[in-house]
Amino acid sequence: MRKDSVLVGAVGFSMVLALASTVLAEEKRCVLANNEKVECPVKSDEDLKKAQAAYESEAKALASGKAGSAYGIAPFDYLTGVGKRTKDAALTSGGTSGYAASSGKVGTELWDRVKAPKEGEDVYNQWTNNWSPSFKDTLVPGTDPTEGKQWYYVYCVGCHGWLLQGDGPAAAEISPRPRVLTAGSYMNKKSNLQLFKVIKGGGEAVDLSSSMPSWGNYLQDQDIWNVVAWMRAMADVQPPKSIEEYLSPKSSYKPVEGDLNPLTAAKSDEFKSAQEMLETVMDGRGGDIKGGGYVSGGMRKTPEEIAAAKKAK
Repeated sequence: MRKDSVLVGAVGFSMVLALASTVLAEEKRCVLANNEKVECPVKSDEDLKKAQAAYESEAKALASGKAGSAYGIAPFDYLTGVGKRTKDAALTSGGTSGYAASSGKVGTELWDRVKAPKEGEDVYNQWTNNWSPSFKDTLVPGTDPTEGKQWYYVYCVGCHGWLLQGDGPAAAEISPRPRVLTAGSYMNKKSNLQLFKVIKGGGEAVDLSSSMPSWGNYLQDQDIWNVVAWMRAMADVQPPKSIEEYLSPKSSYKPVEGDLNPLTAAKSDEFKSAQEMLETVMDGRGGDIKGGGYVSGGMRKTPEEIAAAKKAK
């Protein structure tokens, strides 16, 4: 047999395997823990193109110093902190943002608003949480959904969008499409461990699409649990019609008895098995490097510290 024929055959076989893997991932991504198949909650191509255009329009407006709205929700850019304004800036389209010098004054709302900076972590939180939801309680014991929200804003918005609607600026270019993380009919049937695994190890670690990257080399386990808590807090939350509605989301998620959380995971054989698998397949692991290890310092807290703080409040 000729070498080129062997090569063509090998390439063809590899393509078949890759296609089969993609199809399998597409099938499995819509199956719940009890093998129930559901429709994957994703936005239509038309919706994603509109969201992408809105995001680009907002970015241009901010760069030129104009106020505007993201995803058609005014003043969404202001609430999320995308645009920082001075106290005399207008929120509506046509106003100024303070993000550029169009008004002849460059500054941020931080300096207009804060007369006496707080101490400790509040120095950071008074800035990041002032114009986005914050939570006194959690639906996942041992977690802080407010901190999870901040990690989500850093790593997840590009695909899943500010409102967890699966319509981030990169979503239109991704196949399969990012899920709508607020879809309670789907997400509420996922266990906490399922969500933890796919965030830590990425789609391929749980036989899903590689479109979902692994975040375990960026986030500690407690950070991931906090992101899970943020997602639970946003179950079935719809795009807001007012500032008050945006700052006080009402979740449809009801905690499931026996579902794992960071306070109980260490005693779970299922969690230990999942951790062993994730640590094996993730890049850069080995030796004494363990993603599940806790690194103290900064504003990170252990699940026990979080639980104690919530109880004290």
